[in-house]
Amino acid sequence: MKKKLAVTLTSVTLVAAMAAVMGGQAMAIEWHPSRTQSEVGVAEETTTTSTGSTITVTTPTGSQVQDADSPVIQVTPVSETLAANAAVDAANPGATGEQLAGTPTGSGLTYAANGQLNNLYNQVTSAESTEQLLTSTAPAAAAEFQASVGESANAYTPIALYDVAASPSAEAVISESGSVQVAISVPGVANGTQVVAICWDRNGNSRVVPVRVVNGVVYLTVYSSGPVMIMARVQA
Repeated sequence: MKKKLAVTLTSVTLVAAMAAVMGGQAMAIEWHPSRTQSEVGVAEETTTTSTGSTITVTTPTGSQVQDADSPVIQVTPVSETLAANAAVDAANPGATGEQLAGTPTGSGLTYAANGQLNNLYNQVTSAESTEQLLTSTAPAAAAEFQASVGESANAYTPIALYDVAASPSAEAVISESGSVQVAISVPGVANGTQVVAICWDRNGNSRVVPVRVVNGVVYLTVYSSGPVMIMARVQA
């Protein structure tokens, strides 16, 4: 495994591809790779599972999520995972990704967990269409997208990338209940925005996850730890 992939910001962007798909019509939500680094936040600091267990929801605190004794879910934007692994790379010149995989980082995640989201970011920035992006990064989600959402993946564009990581005790209560809803603030999302999420687990398995938007807050159903890509419908 390569230690890191170069971030390509000069490639064809999805806004051009979307313009072609939509016949060149103007779009209310444009695609810019840097926008996925927007600082998503936590809108509600606790969440309760269907079995009555309460989980604290936080952004990075400096502590390692995997070491937390209490049920905690950490929401980490891609800007932080990129910076955290860059710092580890600088401190360990010549080390491979395999050698650094379990290294705790400043994001509160391991180098490998950061790398999973960072790799997705690299593929998002170089994608030529949303369908191509999902086919290459989330084949299972790509296969179910049309049936789940009712539209082609190219009707949507990525607007936020982040990681959702559950502590061991949080993973246990999520497993018991099946899932839990986490409330996230995502820049640019307002009432009426049609939103869907693609979620991955740590093994790279993907799924399409419906998203509710209430008073500008994105309510995401979380099944496991892993990267999340929020996508908004392109409006002509």
